[in-house]
Amino acid sequence: MEKLAINGGTPVRTAEWPTNLLGAALIGEEELNELRDVVKEKSPFRHYGIGTPTKVAAFEKNLREYYGRRFALAVSSGSAALSCAMAALGLGPGDEVILSAFTWFSDYDALVSLGVTPVFADIDESLDLDPADFERRITPRTKAVIVVNFQGGPANMPEICRIAKAHDIRIIEDCAQAMGGCCGEKLLGTWGDITILSFQLHKVLTAGEGGAVIMDDEKFFARAVRYHDLGLMREHFADQITDKSLVGDEESFAGLQFRMSELAGAFLVAQFRRIDRILEHGRMLHERFRSAFEGNTHFRIRYTPGDCGMAIFLFFDTAEKANRFRDALAAEGIQVGAASACANLLREYPIRTRRLVHDALPPFGKGCPGENVTFDPADCAQTDDVLSRCLAVSIGVLYTEADMDDIIHAVRKVDENIG
Repeated sequence: MEKLAINGGTPVRTAEWPTNLLGAALIGEEELNELRDVVKEKSPFRHYGIGTPTKVAAFEKNLREYYGRRFALAVSSGSAALSCAMAALGLGPGDEVILSAFTWFSDYDALVSLGVTPVFADIDESLDLDPADFERRITPRTKAVIVVNFQGGPANMPEICRIAKAHDIRIIEDCAQAMGGCCGEKLLGTWGDITILSFQLHKVLTAGEGGAVIMDDEKFFARAVRYHDLGLMREHFADQITDKSLVGDEESFAGLQFRMSELAGAFLVAQFRRIDRILEHGRMLHERFRSAFEGNTHFRIRYTPGDCGMAIFLFFDTAEKANRFRDALAAEGIQVGAASACANLLREYPIRTRRLVHDALPPFGKGCPGENVTFDPADCAQTDDVLSRCLAVSIGVLYTEADMDDIIHAVRKVDENIG
């Protein structure tokens, strides 16, 4: 038996790791070529310019075809996409939306910025929303649920959809970290009423920042379009809408400015060509790891068919075992920890304080529907328990089979010593 590095033995890995980024790791000449087109046209704004802007529209077409949905709206960030999704569904003060406690700030921020009251629910060992706890949190005010497919792992969409349909609740699929993931035979992003994507640095595809909203309902699309562009309905979008009553000036309302630039669009047109390569490589390495530990009873590997293969998650019976394993694995030179910085938001600021930009604003202001709402980590104790028993190892698109073999060697070495 090899002596653990944490006890003075030789580490499995001393060489530097490749980046664990996905789309960002492959940036190169294709992005430059697409950007040159924008420079040549002198048209970085998506709707008009000195020349002819085409990149954002081309990327939206790619998304429509990839997901098989009627509408795709490219926006400036994943957070902007979430805000547009809330606006599309007409959510506002007095409404409640359920979301998992384990997520990123954007899901919470998009809700409270429109006066919606967030209702946190637990995750299960999928690291996604626990369907049973989702159902327990439903009230007469519940209008929607945000389902986060964390780090490319599919939530239990059939059961979540069953519950949502029974209670007439809209489903927002947060696929910010899960572009290309599947649940059963269906792509994540095709189960719910509306889907959001992110193209921030750590995502499957990236333009540094960027996002998209995808849906089939043209009323939702028209509202999302207006909200992302100051209430306007430009010809490019009006032409996609069949019900022309949705495109008139009288339907306008105050919106924000979340348009995607041609520079980001150009980047994403190039990135989109690599999505199959990124997913196939990560899934191959993930399967290599799973095969190496088939039958292991000391830990459980999170896996549901359709996982994007961007990280390995190991679950242990106790937090103590997880912490011992984590420390020993790190000493072997393995990069331990997920690329995502998601956390139990009930433990984070500004959620703990419910602070908004102005104290009188809904949902928490005096006399507002959420005035007496409090957020206590004890309300989602299962989430803390699940996270305490889990450790993660990211997989980058530049990782080789030899890199994965080092991870396997280190995990096996630690397991044989302390498993």
